[in-house]
Amino acid sequence: MRVLFDIVHPAHVHFYRHLHDLLRAEGHETLIVARDKEVTLDLLGAFGMPHEWTGHAGAKSTLARAAELVTRDVALTRWARRFRPDVVLTRNPAGVHAGRLVGAWTVYDSVDGRAAGVHFQLGAPLAHVITSPNWLDEDYGPRHRRYRGPKELAYLHPDRFTADPGVRAELGVPDGQPLFVVRFVANDAVHDAHTVGLDAAQRTALVERLQARGHVVISSEEALPDELEPLRYRLGPERIHHVLAAADLFVGDSGSMAAEAGVLGTPSLRLSSWVGPVRGYLGCMERDYGLVRCFTPDTRAGFDAALGEVLADLPRAKAGAQAAAARLIADCDDVTAWYRALLDELVARPEPPGRRRLLRGTP
Repeated sequence: MRVLFDIVHPAHVHFYRHLHDLLRAEGHETLIVARDKEVTLDLLGAFGMPHEWTGHAGAKSTLARAAELVTRDVALTRWARRFRPDVVLTRNPAGVHAGRLVGAWTVYDSVDGRAAGVHFQLGAPLAHVITSPNWLDEDYGPRHRRYRGPKELAYLHPDRFTADPGVRAELGVPDGQPLFVVRFVANDAVHDAHTVGLDAAQRTALVERLQARGHVVISSEEALPDELEPLRYRLGPERIHHVLAAADLFVGDSGSMAAEAGVLGTPSLRLSSWVGPVRGYLGCMERDYGLVRCFTPDTRAGFDAALGEVLADLPRAKAGAQAAAARLIADCDDVTAWYRALLDELVARPEPPGRRRLLRGTP
């Protein structure tokens, strides 16, 4: 089996990492084609995942994004022609386009579905298979395949991840002191247009409130005020999930990291006007398991009350989150194992249905 992985974001490294390593261990051929965005290439290097580079993330204007998509379409198609994959795995439109052009099975994963806007519109219609959590309340017909639970179980399922408690010492957290992880996102993704989270004053006030109770680590996509910069997370990006597992509380405006904290059994509070995830995976984690409490700027009073409730009894909140995470894991799939079975199913078929190779690679 020959599988091409299209990686454009650090989250994609985590999502596909264990599947990639499993395929390699079984003797299959793989190719990772990656875009340089944030810590994507650092993660690939830290995890020992060989890759080919397709350029940097572009500017955030609509025109720049369109130009970047065309550039990535060309680059990915060239790599796909050389590699001749049986399957292209992607969470990005360019991977779908390249896979179609070379006649490979194209598998497009989405957790937000149509709420992702143009990103979904440019990728999903051309994919042979669309995968998503079963919690996404949309139906894309017979090509839609659903795994049980959040995408984070591709890399945080207990069969794939074991937390290292030594990370607290790496962070310099004194014994017995609570650890709080705070995440601030830039809100510059396509689906983040007009998204509002915590403003500068609210961020500072939040951190000061947490500092009064324990050790604070800030993960931020943006520059921090001078008074907060010393709290920036400085371990390798590959260690962040160990930090989340060790934390007593996660607070931030990132949906993905809020979900990761929840899966790892850490109390998680999210405040953001981007409610797409709340209608999908975050909503299910909150309603069905009591994990990840979600708020918008309009419900800021509820956010403050929930924060006070958790801080009032951190051991109780942590124990409750761990028990809820255990129930979630028992109900859901090891997403890596689910994907591995899907690949076998696809390559057992003669060809992608009704499609021929449009651009033939070198034999």
